[in-house]
Amino acid sequence: MINVVLIDDHRMVRSGFAQLLTIEPDIAVIGEFGSAKEARHHLPGLPVHVCIIDISMPNESGLQLLEQLPSGMGALMLSVHDSASMIEKALQLGAKGYLSKNCHPDDLIQAVRAIAQGGFYITKDMALQLATPTKPLTCQLSQLTRREKQVATLIADGHAIKHIADQLKISPKTVHVHRANAMEKLAVDNDVCLAKKLQQDV
Repeated sequence: MINVVLIDDHRMVRSGFAQLLTIEPDIAVIGEFGSAKEARHHLPGLPVHVCIIDISMPNESGLQLLEQLPSGMGALMLSVHDSASMIEKALQLGAKGYLSKNCHPDDLIQAVRAIAQGGFYITKDMALQLATPTKPLTCQLSQLTRREKQVATLIADGHAIKHIADQLKISPKTVHVHRANAMEKLAVDNDVCLAKKLQQDV
């Protein structure tokens, strides 16, 4: 039996993936966590073969959790974004697979089985992306929405989340979401790297 853990801040997403996977006779979902912090606390000691991890979570990127997974657990990264730079970043940090959240259900099941057997899994489309030159930084920055760039710039300038929320008249949680989306699109996993990316465009 392949034991799987789901790590995603959206309950509906976890529920949908759990239903899809548990239909398979050789796959069992033995845990669901809504944040990297929660997963980090509960994962040690669990008999997990594959962790399915959302990259873009409000308080902490799934990429940061990826670097701290207990040994023996294979990681399948899930994202709404499938840029070559993000795929490369995840694989460099130790991910065994990468899928877009828009993937076909069969891809998810095949990926779980491949990783559980010690292999890797990305779709043919992603493999083609990795074979082409990386987009210039200006193209990466153009992927950011106006609000994501505002939030990223303020973070790069050293402002606290609460200050940014007050200044932009949005909630701190929304600031975290924009921050996470910006980091994912720019293939970075912390505020220092985010600031460096933005400085390169100045």
